[in-house]
Amino acid sequence: MKASAVERVHDWRQQRNEYVNQIKQKIEQSTKKDYDVLSYFTFSLNMDEEGGEHLALCSYLIVNFGSQPITGPYICFKFSDEHPFEFFGKYVNSDSNGNNEVRRQTQGEWERIHHSELKNEIWLKPSQAITIQPGEQLSFPNFQLKWQGDLPYQATMLGFTYSDQKPSGTPAINQFNITGSKAKKEEQHD
Repeated sequence: MKASAVERVHDWRQQRNEYVNQIKQKIEQSTKKDYDVLSYFTFSLNMDEEGGEHLALCSYLIVNFGSQPITGPYICFKFSDEHPFEFFGKYVNSDSNGNNEVRRQTQGEWERIHHSELKNEIWLKPSQAITIQPGEQLSFPNFQLKWQGDLPYQATMLGFTYSDQKPSGTPAINQFNITGSKAKKEEQHD
């Protein structure tokens, strides 16, 4: 009879472990969202001590942490009013007449869309249809922001990611903020 009690305890432990594993799987499935996007800026700065031209080399990354593909992604960079930035990046302007088919599109190319009167917004989308699979990322790499440091400046750039799944957009987890003024050099007297 002792052997059967030991066997029962062993069976109960095995059954309990199976239940615990099933519960863990249910928790993982319920917490993993179908659509979960994370976007953010990376950047490096080159500041001129003399108050000349400053430069930020930036990239914007979009990561799919969800369990479903993200289709039709596009992005918006929104600058604060009166920003000092000149924006440079590798993109083409969309043709309002729809004649983009004449030009040969390359892999990874971005297109500027929604040319609005607002000078503080830049809208971009991949030129070719893009799907970001779960665990994959997409980036708008190596764009530049330039500004003069001779006058005081304060500016912000926000990023937003849109897609077929999230037409209202998702803000980036960080933003680019810059504040400064030209440092005054003290005159040296002999």
